Amino acid sequence: MGALTWIIVIIVILAIIGLGWQVFVSGVFKGAEKIINTNPVLKNTTLEAKQYFGGIVKNMSQGIIGSDGNIRTNQ
Repeated sequence: MGALTWIIVIIVILAIIGLGWQVFVSGVFKGAEKIINTNPVLKNTTLEAKQYFGGIVKNMSQGIIGSDGNIRTNQ
């Protein structure tokens, strides 16, 4: 990796140590929301991705946990 990459990695690690993990992640999400909300193309893409992946997760969970609440096993 280049010197710039190492500098960025060190800065991120120091920010996590200084702020704490929860504050760091919360700040990243708030920043991402601001960026997404200012750009309509990103906002639409984000909504489509949420719908797509939400459907996948729902289908997977329904396949693993039956309607009766019992966990299914593939045998």
